[in-house]
Amino acid sequence: MGRFKVSKCICHKRHFSEIKEYAEENGYQTVEELQADKFCSCSCGLCIPYIELMLKTGETEFEPGAHYRNIEHSTSDKEH
Repeated sequence: MGRFKVSKCICHKRHFSEIKEYAEENGYQTVEELQADKFCSCSCGLCIPYIELMLKTGETEFEPGAHYRNIEHSTSDKEH
């Protein structure tokens, strides 16, 4: 079975690359700002952790569960 990447907000049918461009054009740095414009992340919310990661890293495609690994790294960095 091939690996797939998480690359879009499925409710709004917008790829993260499009969301990233929109965020940059509007100076948005948070999911809440994008939600206020009803651009993404307003329905099921499954993309929220990925969009947060996109805003943090600039990446637009993720392995499923990538946001969990990012949280684990952030937590372990604080412990050291």
